[in-house]
Amino acid sequence: MKHFFLICLTFFSLLSCSSDDDNDGSSSISDQNLSGTVEGNSFTFKGGQAYFRSSSSTEEITINLTNEPFGCETSTFDYGLKISADVPNEVGVYTDVNIVTQDGNNTPFNSIGETVEITAVSATEISGKMKLNKEGSSMFAESIFEGSFTISICE
Repeated sequence: MKHFFLICLTFFSLLSCSSDDDNDGSSSISDQNLSGTVEGNSFTFKGGQAYFRSSSSTEEITINLTNEPFGCETSTFDYGLKISADVPNEVGVYTDVNIVTQDGNNTPFNSIGETVEITAVSATEISGKMKLNKEGSSMFAESIFEGSFTISICE
């Protein structure tokens, strides 16, 4: 009986040690069109803008995603719902990204340490995937979304 108990304990210990995230460089973010909720409102990605920006040591791209059909031809940033993030200018999975969500002119909400996967970057376009699961409370609305996006890089 003592050996049976040790075998069971070892088996369950091994099961509990399995990793919950993939650290092999791949992402478990869905390829579906980015959708869900942003600040408690239904959100389906339809457009946005991206801009090259230089930080102290690397070139980054600022991405602005919205549920409205905006692109580079639109000079306004007056989106109803907005998701923003600054990401490196290269393909990869980044796990320390600040994803900012905002409903109109309300105060933006920062979600630090989130994962964004950039799947393609050219001189004119950026594609990627992101996922956020910020549950709501009495102090702030939920933002739960997942999926992919492709937007133009504007000048």
